[in-house]
Amino acid sequence: MMRNSDTQPPGPPQPARFAELVKLHTQGRRFLDSDREMKLLEEGVTRYNLSLGEAQATLRRSTEDAGVANQSELDRSTLQLLRTLSDQRGRIARADFEKTANFYRGRAGTTVTETEARTRVKRLMEENDIEAKKAGFPLRTRRWYRAIEA
Repeated sequence: MMRNSDTQPPGPPQPARFAELVKLHTQGRRFLDSDREMKLLEEGVTRYNLSLGEAQATLRRSTEDAGVANQSELDRSTLQLLRTLSDQRGRIARADFEKTANFYRGRAGTTVTETEARTRVKRLMEENDIEAKKAGFPLRTRRWYRAIEA
């Protein structure tokens, strides 16, 4: 990739400047949602002349150093947990769903409410064809799952 040194402002290298911008945007946060993540990546590519890979690596490194969870990374790890806890038919028990929602909320911090965490986990399940198991006695239903707003 060729860069024109005349267009770059003097000072620290571009990835270092972009890392400082990421630190500024994540200061005092524990969670970086996908919209904000996309805006930061866009800025890294357009304003700081980084490749998408460089911007992603810098963003990931900066958020890890600050202890901030990225929504995209959190969605990936949550999906992996859902797949691990599901049975051979791809179904999740209610208790495992609750554990997964608590995992999501714990990683995201106080910026995500319990209801939002449950909604996001349900969305991940629907996007990846993971179903809810029936629960209850004497009538086993998926009512607990349908009650979660999507």
